[in-house]
Amino acid sequence: MSLSDFRPIFLYEFKLNQSAAETVRKINQAFGNDSVNERTVRRWFAKFRSGDFSLEDEPRSGRPRVIQDEDLRTLVETDPSQTVRGIAEELGVSSHAVFDGLKRIGKVKKLEKWVPHDLNDRQN
Repeated sequence: MSLSDFRPIFLYEFKLNQSAAETVRKINQAFGNDSVNERTVRRWFAKFRSGDFSLEDEPRSGRPRVIQDEDLRTLVETDPSQTVRGIAEELGVSSHAVFDGLKRIGKVKKLEKWVPHDLNDRQN
């Protein structure tokens, strides 16, 4: 489970007036040790105490983390010798987002070019 999957549980436990420590203990007992930590639960409980019961993340500043697969594919196929840093700068995202996107579209770097991860018979 992702951390966002636990947020309704945080709210439920908060509404039952449970402590953050008790909430962490219950969740980790049910879903495995280190599923959540107390600091995270305390932060969410503070948010709930302020009257904000939204379970969504707040918008953040900075570069967007998600890139469109088609934009990335077009850019890489136009110039397969580009670097990850160059692609990141051109798309206005982080290098990590580019690595994730390349993995999603099945591209790997071979001999300084981005190529499909699985080669067809003609490419072998």
